[in-house]
Amino acid sequence: MKILLDDERVEINKAQNQGSTPLYIACQNGHIEIVKLLLDDERVNINQANNDLTTPFCIACFFGHIQIVKVLLNDQRVDINKADNDDWTPFYIACYRGHIEIVKILLIENRISIRKTNKGKTAFDIAKTNNHSEIMKLIKKFDTGNYFLKK
Repeated sequence: MKILLDDERVEINKAQNQGSTPLYIACQNGHIEIVKLLLDDERVNINQANNDLTTPFCIACFFGHIQIVKVLLNDQRVDINKADNDDWTPFYIACYRGHIEIVKILLIENRISIRKTNKGKTAFDIAKTNNHSEIMKLIKKFDTGNYFLKK
């Protein structure tokens, strides 16, 4: 991989038919070392989304790749609030999928945006609908301003 990255002819942001870039695919499949290598390359468009507007950060949250989520969160260039075609942010996706550790990490991240989805549901609603009681408890614990619980 390092040899490919050193070759300036390589189109590092070239996407497949569905818009998946090498960074997106590495995040999707949990390849932490490749993610780290790609993040070190200034040519990589870190927030380049696929055709559904799903970003590499979003897909890492979807699949529950905790270490990749942590690495991406440490890079200030990553837009952690970018929503997909359905207006679902990485935080809402983590709540929906029941990824408790990722929800914890995102709740303490001060860059996280607190807002409703396009269907008017809160993160708490999403967790409740999917019977993720531990996530519901976490949201209540962190929700001192009552932002997640409001409709």
